[in-house]
Amino acid sequence: MRIAAARDNSPYLAARLGPSGGGGATLAVGGDPVRRRACGGLPRRSAYLILALALTLLLLGATQARAETWSGWSALPGGGATTSAPSTVVFEDFKYVFVRGTDNRIYLDRYDGVTWTGWSEVPGGGATIDAPYGVVYRDRLYVFVLGTDSRIYVNRYDGAAWTGWSGIGSAAGASAVHAAKFRDTLYLFVRRANDRIYVSRYNGTNWRGFSEVPGGGLTGSAPHPIRYRDTLYLFVRGLDDGIYQNSYNGSSWTAWSQLPGGGRTLSEPGGLAYRGAIHLFVRGTDNRIYTDRWSGSWSGWAEVPINGLTPSGPAAVAYGPVVNLFVRGTDNGIYWNRLLP
Repeated sequence: MRIAAARDNSPYLAARLGPSGGGGATLAVGGDPVRRRACGGLPRRSAYLILALALTLLLLGATQARAETWSGWSALPGGGATTSAPSTVVFEDFKYVFVRGTDNRIYLDRYDGVTWTGWSEVPGGGATIDAPYGVVYRDRLYVFVLGTDSRIYVNRYDGAAWTGWSGIGSAAGASAVHAAKFRDTLYLFVRRANDRIYVSRYNGTNWRGFSEVPGGGLTGSAPHPIRYRDTLYLFVRGLDDGIYQNSYNGSSWTAWSQLPGGGRTLSEPGGLAYRGAIHLFVRGTDNRIYTDRWSGSWSGWAEVPINGLTPSGPAAVAYGPVVNLFVRGTDNGIYWNRLLP
């Protein structure tokens, strides 16, 4: 991994999603414009005053609902560099970040709540052509990569030692692998060369072969799963750069549907379930970072403060009461931002 000094603490991060008409997309909150109309039984002036008061309260409530405190972007210590999206996971009270180094090897950094340990190679000598992905399953930390031979490999960590890299199947032309635990089964998702979305399942002993996620969805990037309220949600970037979702209840999938709001992305989405809501993060068509939140309905897209840019998909994890968001900067450095409680 190339080690380079961090350039500054306001890295290349800012975001603006635009509508699907090409170019940068603008994400706006709100519906139809307010039309002037008289309220029956009230003088015109009183009607206007009541309407103005209602709109003020509505806008104030929306602003307060969306008010969030972010720490601001800063570079991870150690000067690590990556050519793909980062991955992050919490295991045994430590926060881990995994990246593909500029030499295609797989590196990690670990945080104990106070300090970062510094970048080191994941044992086993593995190499990858895309981003690694970490997930916890049955008290083990699993890291998946797409090898230079286009096979999928996994390395496991029990808190003391790594098992080393082992192959779990061929995925020629696949994207990076994303995974999630759902009902004591580990689900592995990939995009294959035909842009279709496939899933494999692991029960702790055996892997099932890959099968297509129902619905005929297509994507140009890695699919991203999020478990939320006993349902497994899968988010993808469509071939039109729109953002789509499908969900699985343990027996059947729903269907692919586009998220409202016209958001668009150039990379795979990232996100997590946090405090009763899905928090979704994407790279906008202008390389800025945007977020949307769902807890029964979508809140609408908003830029993650303050002024960041990324050429890859974001990665997020909850560490204690704080959401930690990681991105690859436009200088290939690794940066993070925190949503404070």
